[in-house]
Amino acid sequence: MDGSVRLAVDLGTTHTVAVVRRGGQEPRALLFDGTPLLSSGVFVDATGGLHTGRDGTRLGGSSPERFEPHPKRRVDEGTVLLGEYEVPVEQLLAASLRRVADEARTAGVSADGATVLTCPADWGQPRRNVLRAAAWRAGLGQVTLLDEPIAAATYCVQVLGQQVPPGGCLGVFDFGGGTFDVAVVRREPAGLRVLATGGLDDLGGLDVDSALVAHLGQLVAVRDPELWRRLEQPADVEQRRERQAFWTEVRAAKEMLSRSSTAPVHVPGRMEPMHLTRDELDRVGGPLVARAVDETRRVLQRAGVEPGQLAGLLLVGGSSRMPLVASRLHARLGVAPSVPEQPELPVAYGALVHAMAAAPATAPGTGTVGGPAYPVSGPFGSPAGPYPVSSAFAAGVVSAPIPASPAPGFAPPPQGAGPAIPPPRPPMGPQGPFGPGAPGPLATPAPRKRRPVRRAVFAGVVFVLVGALVAGVVQGSRWLGRTIDDAGAGLGSGPFQFGQPGGQTVGGAGELAVAEDQPLSQPDASVAAVTVAGQNVVVAAVGSGFTEVKALPGAGGGAPAIWTAKVPIEPAGLRLTTVGDLIVVDGDRSATDDGANVRAVLSASNGTVLWRNKWESRTDVAYLGTDVVVDINDSFDGHQLLRVDLRTGKQKWKRDPGTDETLTIDEHRIEPVRQWVGVPGGVLPALNGVLNDALTAGEATVVELDAEEARGVVVDATTGRQKSAGALPLENSFWTVFGGQVIGVQNDEVGKGREVLAGYKLAGFGKAWTFGLPAGQTIERVKPCGEFLVCAAVDADDQSRVVAVDVRTGEEAWKAPMDWSDDAGWYVTPAGLVLGDATFGPVGDGRVLGPDGAELGRLPNGASVEAVQGGRFVVRTAGVNGTTLAWRVYVAEAGGKATKAVDVGAEQPVQVALAGDLVGVVTKSGRVMVLRVVSVA
Repeated sequence: MDGSVRLAVDLGTTHTVAVVRRGGQEPRALLFDGTPLLSSGVFVDATGGLHTGRDGTRLGGSSPERFEPHPKRRVDEGTVLLGEYEVPVEQLLAASLRRVADEARTAGVSADGATVLTCPADWGQPRRNVLRAAAWRAGLGQVTLLDEPIAAATYCVQVLGQQVPPGGCLGVFDFGGGTFDVAVVRREPAGLRVLATGGLDDLGGLDVDSALVAHLGQLVAVRDPELWRRLEQPADVEQRRERQAFWTEVRAAKEMLSRSSTAPVHVPGRMEPMHLTRDELDRVGGPLVARAVDETRRVLQRAGVEPGQLAGLLLVGGSSRMPLVASRLHARLGVAPSVPEQPELPVAYGALVHAMAAAPATAPGTGTVGGPAYPVSGPFGSPAGPYPVSSAFAAGVVSAPIPASPAPGFAPPPQGAGPAIPPPRPPMGPQGPFGPGAPGPLATPAPRKRRPVRRAVFAGVVFVLVGALVAGVVQGSRWLGRTIDDAGAGLGSGPFQFGQPGGQTVGGAGELAVAEDQPLSQPDASVAAVTVAGQNVVVAAVGSGFTEVKALPGAGGGAPAIWTAKVPIEPAGLRLTTVGDLIVVDGDRSATDDGANVRAVLSASNGTVLWRNKWESRTDVAYLGTDVVVDINDSFDGHQLLRVDLRTGKQKWKRDPGTDETLTIDEHRIEPVRQWVGVPGGVLPALNGVLNDALTAGEATVVELDAEEARGVVVDATTGRQKSAGALPLENSFWTVFGGQVIGVQNDEVGKGREVLAGYKLAGFGKAWTFGLPAGQTIERVKPCGEFLVCAAVDADDQSRVVAVDVRTGEEAWKAPMDWSDDAGWYVTPAGLVLGDATFGPVGDGRVLGPDGAELGRLPNGASVEAVQGGRFVVRTAGVNGTTLAWRVYVAEAGGKATKAVDVGAEQPVQVALAGDLVGVVTKSGRVMVLRVVSVA
């Protein structure tokens, strides 16, 4: 693209936005009927004429069978039947683009051959060709296509001034009227690259409107059933107009609630208006927003980017105005989003800025992206995805000319030709997410194929604005408000009613003493980690060109460090793991190693660095003594299985399974044999280094699963040789080895469209049992949860649950309801398990269950379990001292005992580690604390 581009168009599912520039003037939005938002809907009249914008929407209210509100959703269908006319999809799209071209000419801008048109990043060539053909029909000539996330990211960087370092990433959250899209965009030397995309075709502002209409409709029906019947199922033109007017009122009230706490809703046929509050909007729209937030989390996982690594999160699309969207994203991801004043404009505006800022492409490492040249320091983040890198805000592919099509308008089909005319549809569709008869989005798309990480579900943590007491700290999160309330009262339930009602303590009656509280050795460190090794707490902090690791005595009392070591790595992410008498230091994207992941191993007794090396594409499977079994998933060398001596870094054996199967999120091909508490064996890796199941690893065996070949292999963990092999028809997303069985979800060939959890005997892979789910329900996680139990997280909308299956019989032992299964997680202890929302590892909304699944109690609202070891877990919560926010931690046991809570500062902990009686805490304020459990009661 270059300076000749004068028009940029964002052809949206619900609305179309266009931005023009004339000469040296600033870009400005085109107005359509007095607004920058042009309805993308198209109405076909009895003569075959096309009507767009406000006129098309108004006409569609009385004859919905002639109106297509979302042509973009129909891009794959070829033609759409509207009334008696079969209309090519490209002609429907061209109608809106022609309106844009006409308005641009009226504004004195000739758009022919000078237009950039945005489209979703995941659109393939067939869809892009339809868009190009539509632009040609509309008189725009040859257009340049630009991915929507690239345009939005350009707006964020060039207009909003968001600072994005080389290799840094932006999140683009596009919540429009009809669809939701999310993408991760990375800044690279050659420009901007889309790393990963996702979205929900059946989620948008219209679905929020539908939910609000259903909510208000229930209230109307109680007072006037006949009125609601007319609004819900209009029988004539007048009633359809009333229905459309009611929907318009609800939509206007929803938009007003982004600026105020209450809004009137005038109901046709009633004198007095109803009132809609922001609390009602949050309650009704919360589950829908939760779906979008969950999808955002999954796309970040797919891109290999942690939320905290984002340089910014830009919200675009009109539905992003809802305060609930920003507050929930902030609470779930820990990232404060940027919300433009007019979130409908950034994509079109950014596309034009991208064109205006374009310069001839430069060699990698010398180009600019809205700023000065910067050096290349090696790979950043995950490997590049399938999307091309834009030039330094440079052009996409210019379309080739497309032969001109007939002029607008078209003849009716011959008598008897084409499909039968469908019955008229209500303005918002025949059925919505609230059951038959409830309003819903028109033109419901075909369901998407389930992705490696399943589609989001209806549920979520509910958030509202916090009072002035904690405003500016975590504004907009109801959970913190509840936490603050509960922190004073010590609320919980059952044995977990920690604290005295009305008192100022949290936790139990035991004692958690502060043994040490000191600043990190690197005061400016933004990356730190902690672990417990024997009677010491080991903490690491990243400095400039090195990472300092220090062992602090658990006895505390101001005693000097046991030892201090400097490891020559400077990672962007850090983890510490204690393995026997060793400390394993894992660094992600180390600046001293050309951006590679690295591992170093230190002696826990004196801090001696035993070895360091790059540690790419490697996943620890089990620690056997001071050896580690490692799974390698390398895109160049394929899969390998190794046993490595952690004392020396030397390889003891290597096994090449002979498969290049590509794995995605959640998929894994190697599992250790998991053993119940107390059975002698090795150590299983802990999530984030601190969240452990109280299980051991079998020292003799690991299991390989080749899902493509439906084949399993039992591997001798001592020699790396194959012990046995056989048919094992399981998916490689959710499976485990426990109780002498390989347990997982059967593949489609065996399950035949139904999710079936099955157990196969480890010896010979003979089928032991199956546990089938009703059609439409899916399994999202499989893990041991008791001495003879394996649990599965089951998604079933309002019946989502965690089910415990007895591995001896294959029968259900107990179940626990979940708001949403996709985030369900649990950690097993000898006395039961901690169950809750484990989106990023720590467990929120936690419950403690006994071995029989009985609920022993709940943790305080807003609390989270940050570390689990043996039969204990560390709980993090928050409270207020006077007018100061304070984060607190305490140690609890599954049996119901706990210590009192200890304040750890005004900023939440970065990481908490637990082992025995010691707790290590690293805080965002740059401090390390050593806590010692004196008693639990």
